[in-house]
Amino acid sequence: MLTSILFLLVALLTITIVILARNRRRHKYALTSLRETLSLLEQRMRTRTDAWRHANDTLEQAEQRHRTTTSLLNETKEYLSSIINSMPSIIIGVTPSGHVTHWNSAAELSTGIREKKALGFRLQEVYPDLPVPAAMIEEAISLSEPSTKEGVRLEHHGNLHYVDITVYPLHSLELTGAVIRIDDVTLRQKLDGMMLQNEKLKSLGELAAGMAHEINNPLAAILQSLQNVERRLNPELAANQVVALALGLDLKKLDTYLENREIKHFLDGMDNAGRRAAEIVRNMLEFSRSSTRQLEPTQLNDVAHGSVNFMRNAIEFSMPALSQTLIIEEDYDSSLPVMSASGVELQQVLVNLLKNAAQAIQEAQREAPLLRISTRYIPPLAEIRVEDNGTGMSQGTSKQIFDPFFTTKVVGQGTGLGLSISHFIITQRHHGRIEVKSTPNKGTTFIITLPITQIG
Repeated sequence: MLTSILFLLVALLTITIVILARNRRRHKYALTSLRETLSLLEQRMRTRTDAWRHANDTLEQAEQRHRTTTSLLNETKEYLSSIINSMPSIIIGVTPSGHVTHWNSAAELSTGIREKKALGFRLQEVYPDLPVPAAMIEEAISLSEPSTKEGVRLEHHGNLHYVDITVYPLHSLELTGAVIRIDDVTLRQKLDGMMLQNEKLKSLGELAAGMAHEINNPLAAILQSLQNVERRLNPELAANQVVALALGLDLKKLDTYLENREIKHFLDGMDNAGRRAAEIVRNMLEFSRSSTRQLEPTQLNDVAHGSVNFMRNAIEFSMPALSQTLIIEEDYDSSLPVMSASGVELQQVLVNLLKNAAQAIQEAQREAPLLRISTRYIPPLAEIRVEDNGTGMSQGTSKQIFDPFFTTKVVGQGTGLGLSISHFIITQRHHGRIEVKSTPNKGTTFIITLPITQIG
């Protein structure tokens, strides 16, 4: 019995050992397989990690290139936008239907409408004063050729301008539209008009000079005949006494008759009128001379007096009502020496100042209109003052009056060049200075100072 139990135990132990050995082998095999699998997984993980790292590096490089490209594109866009916004021309981009796609700084300045408020709207909605019809845009796009309008009269916000308008077709793979360029040519139009007007004035001046020469001949004959009449009515002249004695005529009684009937007064009036007409013609000839522009010995007082006489006659002709009440005072410094200057150019300046003063006085409708011109010798300078009690000017106007084309007159009555030319003549030609002092509703004073280069 004990032997059987012992055998059974041995058998059980053997079976257990076999099972344990088998399990151990299985565990060892499983562990080996697990290690192999783990090694394979680690290898795959390293491979995938390397691939991910490579893909990540490639992505970072691509992203960096994208950022660089985007930055360059933004810089290029900003550069092109800066160029377009720096242009004085108005640049507007539109679609074929007329909707705004670009609106540069000049367009903002001209219209007062910011770019953000203009984009996406129809052109006629944001710039209704612009004469660019939809047909003009469509024609430029369909024909692939620019369409241009020159010298277009454009009134915007109460200001009159002349502009050139060009519509350029825009074609690309993705975009179709047009670019509108608007150039302000107001200055060019004014210059063209001034050139035409200058040619007319030149022709008129030549005609006036020719007429003045023709008028001089009969005037000289009239004045000479008047002198002969006065001489032959003089009772003290021996030749007259001889003829009167032969005719039995009493010259003293004849002289008394002429006095009582004021015939001599009429003759004096005719003589004065003739001389005045001759002086008008002479002043006109002096003023119309265009060849005498060299500096020469000039007496400033004579230039000023001649300018007054010229303008006095012009005022009588163009402002007859003012001429009846206008007082023109002349106060010249007799100590002024002869100086080197262009008398014709200085007379042009003074005539322009006197004309402006007369117009300001007429507008003011003063009860006692006064125009005063004076000279002073302030070594080493000569000073000329032209004063009036006209309408005067504001401080803002006073600062702009010497600017070319600036004028306070209505369209058609002034070019805005008179004072700018006067400023050039005084400052550049004579190296002097011209300034203005004015008070609204009280009057204006122009002060000219010239360096005196005395004639040896």
